Amino acid sequence: MAVDLFWYIILYLYPQHSNLITLIQYLLQQQTNLPLDLFKILIFPGILFVSVVSLFAEWYDRKIYARLQNRVGPFHTGYHGILQPLADIIKLLAKEDIVHKGAEARSLAATPILALTLSLVMLMFIPIYKNSGIISFEGDLIVLLFLSTIYVLTIILTGWFSIDRFSEVGTARAGMQLIAYEIPLVLSTLTPAIIVAYYYSIPAQANNILNIILGTTTPITTPTILSVLTIANITQTQQTIGIPFILLAPISFAVFIISQMAELEKVPFDIPEAHTEIVAGWQTEISGKKLALFRLANDLEYLWAAGLATALFLGGPWGPGSEIGLTTIERLTGAFPLGYIIGTAWFLIKTFAIIFLIANLRTLFARFRIDQVVKGSWKYLIPLALLNILILQTTFYLDLFKWQTTYNLLILITQLL
Repeated sequence: MAVDLFWYIILYLYPQHSNLITLIQYLLQQQTNLPLDLFKILIFPGILFVSVVSLFAEWYDRKIYARLQNRVGPFHTGYHGILQPLADIIKLLAKEDIVHKGAEARSLAATPILALTLSLVMLMFIPIYKNSGIISFEGDLIVLLFLSTIYVLTIILTGWFSIDRFSEVGTARAGMQLIAYEIPLVLSTLTPAIIVAYYYSIPAQANNILNIILGTTTPITTPTILSVLTIANITQTQQTIGIPFILLAPISFAVFIISQMAELEKVPFDIPEAHTEIVAGWQTEISGKKLALFRLANDLEYLWAAGLATALFLGGPWGPGSEIGLTTIERLTGAFPLGYIIGTAWFLIKTFAIIFLIANLRTLFARFRIDQVVKGSWKYLIPLALLNILILQTTFYLDLFKWQTTYNLLILITQLL
């Protein structure tokens, strides 16, 4: 009663904001555990956790990259230079923010904020300590791909708003490269969903066969398109069958890693920011606080790319011990959910293994020309991604994994018994 009176007084005092107040009231009523949700968003596995891990990932990447080139890398700031990424961002925040004459000042100020926000939101979809992220719903994989495309557009718009000859060249290169590699990235990302769709369609197929044999009409629910395009279901399926999808679709995994390197503009795909040719490409006129935000957004996107590869192809937080304290009986008895801690450890191990792989690939190759980069996507990566899908469909049709045969025998024996 007191709560209702409070909202009535607020509406009476601020009638001009009635729609906003009603929305806030509705959202607060929907929250069953607001402090816990805020902790997840702000602390773990939310903003603070991913920011710290992304800065550590940058240091780790730079150290591996330097070691492979017979250099030292970051060394002085903190233990072996571990605080160098943080120091770089703090330094940039203190620098003067210079805006090029004739540039779109307001739009240019908005793009780094949008890029940082998108990076943080995309990381909320990644399953870090359990099979689902902070944001999880049916079809969230499609939404995540859409957000990553919007991030690409922020990069293009940043160079366009700068109105600088070097920025324009870098923006044109970035646009051609990033849009070209969106296609193989989407194809390789959807490959795990195809595997999930086949795996969950087996019970329906077996049920149809059983109905024909026994003359029954038992209905069974078939998986929807949105359910197989859900990151939680993809991660859970790998745990259920006990096989990471990297073993079932290695070509798609390779295409995914190469496409993400191009999206991140990592060597040898750094032609949009070629420092020896066009200063810094689309970032030429970005300085001070804007550059700091873009640096942090890039680190977060790097962690997102490695985390998404972990979730789609390596099982996410799944690993030995990740179920301790999480079974139904253990939850009923109030056991400590140790599996969440172990699952987080497995996620970090796999994610940094992906970062180690990318650092090695950066070292092995020199910068490609923009025509070579675009040609590589259309001529090689897209056909390879389609080939992997074709191989999987053929494998499913021939039942080479024996999933269909095994399920048919089990369900037939069960019905006969």
